[in-house]
Amino acid sequence: MIKINEINDLNQLYQYYMKKTLEDKTFVLLSSEDFLRMVKKGFARVSQEGLNINGFMIWHMREKQCYITMLIGDSLEIKNGLLEAFESIIRKDGQTNEILIHFMNPISLSWYPKKNVVHPCYQGVLLDEENFELYQHHTYLVHSIQDTYYRDLSSFVIPDDVIDHLNLNEQEGIEIAFYDPKKHKGLIEFTEDIHAPHWRDVILDNEKAEHVLPLLVALKNNRVIGFTGPLKVEPNGRGYFAGIGILESERGKKIGKTLFFMLCQRLKEMGASYMTLYTGNQNPARFIYLDAGFKVFKSFATMKKTIK
Repeated sequence: MIKINEINDLNQLYQYYMKKTLEDKTFVLLSSEDFLRMVKKGFARVSQEGLNINGFMIWHMREKQCYITMLIGDSLEIKNGLLEAFESIIRKDGQTNEILIHFMNPISLSWYPKKNVVHPCYQGVLLDEENFELYQHHTYLVHSIQDTYYRDLSSFVIPDDVIDHLNLNEQEGIEIAFYDPKKHKGLIEFTEDIHAPHWRDVILDNEKAEHVLPLLVALKNNRVIGFTGPLKVEPNGRGYFAGIGILESERGKKIGKTLFFMLCQRLKEMGASYMTLYTGNQNPARFIYLDAGFKVFKSFATMKKTIK
């Protein structure tokens, strides 16, 4: 008989998680320390038949919203039982009535879009996985569709039309360059103008770091009008991408496109072998990524349910 219980043996849970992760080959396997730390930061239930674990569910809270982090089981029936038990707990607890499956989850799980390629954020639930239909059956609604993009940088070159745009913008005093605090102005003000406090934090944290990372920016008369985050190559060869922002008053000049292409080129020169990123399937920026040779490898749904 299958029962849903609280966790009694964390090591047994990790062994089950490791077995399922290695079989599925979707997620990057967490160390036992990282996995147990993740469990302790949130809430969990296990499904058991006798003394054996055959499924588990983990969720986390953030600003009075509940995020589903993992739902893993040996069968659809087991996962269905875990989901029903979880929703019952949320109803009784009464701290929130919003359940999300979303990239804003405070726990970010790395996964493999393809073999030997790591992306640092599992954005929701894959459209082609069993759990998507299970959540729909339980009246979770699709909030957005998020696409994961990939590009091998070994063949990347900046095309002539982008070079032409770079030259045209330079004639108007607009250039793409590494940020120099002694020469350039308005970086923090830029983040405030585009309402991006998270980028302000990234910039300030980078300034305090032992090894300060270069920042690629768009400038007009030495004042920041565009930003694409710090440049670094991750240990797995992935070129880091934080996103792109351009002042509204400067849009329509292909600055975002030229900035992104320069980012790809600089990351390649720094030794990055590939890049991954994700964005909404209706985001106009997707055309920049496609023009740069990126391809959609996986599509996710972010989902939401209001508990009554």
